[in-house]
Amino acid sequence: MAIKAFWKERGKLLFLLALAVAVIVYAAVELNGLPGVYQHVFLPGEQLAETEGGQPVNRYLRDLVDKKESADTALDGSCEPTTLYAVAQPATVETVEGEKAASARLVGLDENYLSVEPFALYTGRYFYPDEYTYGEKVALLDEQLAVALFQYAEPLSEEIVLSGEKYRVIGIVRDQKRVGDQEEYSLYVPYRSLVSSRQLMSCVIFEGKPVKGAGGWAAFQSAAKQLSESGSTHSLPKESMNGKMPLRLLLVISGWVLALYLIRILNRLFSRVCAAWRSKIREEYAARLLGWLLLRAVGLVIGYAACVAALAGLFVVLIQPVFTFPEWVPAVLVEPKDIAAAFWNVWQDTATVMELRTPELLRARFYSRLMGWACGFGALALGCLWGGVRQELNRLPLLQEKPVRPDEKDS
Repeated sequence: MAIKAFWKERGKLLFLLALAVAVIVYAAVELNGLPGVYQHVFLPGEQLAETEGGQPVNRYLRDLVDKKESADTALDGSCEPTTLYAVAQPATVETVEGEKAASARLVGLDENYLSVEPFALYTGRYFYPDEYTYGEKVALLDEQLAVALFQYAEPLSEEIVLSGEKYRVIGIVRDQKRVGDQEEYSLYVPYRSLVSSRQLMSCVIFEGKPVKGAGGWAAFQSAAKQLSESGSTHSLPKESMNGKMPLRLLLVISGWVLALYLIRILNRLFSRVCAAWRSKIREEYAARLLGWLLLRAVGLVIGYAACVAALAGLFVVLIQPVFTFPEWVPAVLVEPKDIAAAFWNVWQDTATVMELRTPELLRARFYSRLMGWACGFGALALGCLWGGVRQELNRLPLLQEKPVRPDEKDS
């Protein structure tokens, strides 16, 4: 009856809490699914396709290949592997006959791309190493683009036209349009095939997967400047952890409240044990009560130890982000100037005049906001429910504070 009455009185709050938990789990899964890479995204320089021996040449993209080798050397193994890819959106792709055309996100990827950001193949094959090296005119389409152009999902060996150049379709990838994607369709070609193409690119992205404990972030920021002094540098692991900070705070605060309440209960039980001991010692020898006392003392010690361990563990969880965000920590913790300097250093990055963003970054920030709102509603529901739960618990005979008569015996 008590449970039924509790549900009747607070059913809406429980529903809100369940909904918030579902959204929190969904957002956490998406944030954990982000690629754990560093990204440097920048706008390409002058791309006017020039003719060398009758062939179009994009010298800017060609020169970036050599610059990437220098950047890899500067990283000195702190990020492995690294990839360089160029993006054009929208890019117009059409059939050879010109009957069908579509706008898509074009990605010119190198041989390391799939090691950093793998995608699922539906049918056909990936690029061969020689096709990367020599810039063969081959392409991978997503399922939806294949259907839009050819009316079926497996147009292997068919040809498409991209900026006047013919590309042969060798594979179809799974449709993976997600939050942050600007275009409905996607296609992939070897990076070097764009060097000998008239296709102009929207941006270039340099990515690296950090090696744990190698100080990769500082090294990556320095190495990225060898490719372009301008642009925006992002750490997706930091974005992922930052997005889960509201959940971390909610769990820590909830855990602390629960642990402190359990300590309060243990204090009551300790008082009862002491009162019962004083009552029993008047009627029985102390030696006969040692077993009774030892059993209760061990239980209380285990309870207190578990609560203290939980509080310590929650404190570790709370400060764990400091190892990912060392810029949050002032040089001298008690020095106001250092505290102010750390504060402004953190916020100056968000005050840039222009920021270049990747789909992965947009996805991270969307789910971060979703996580924040869900945790806010969850905290509100928990706070309202906790008062009722605590009131019901305090009604239990074991937890009620009542004086123990001298002649009362503990059973």
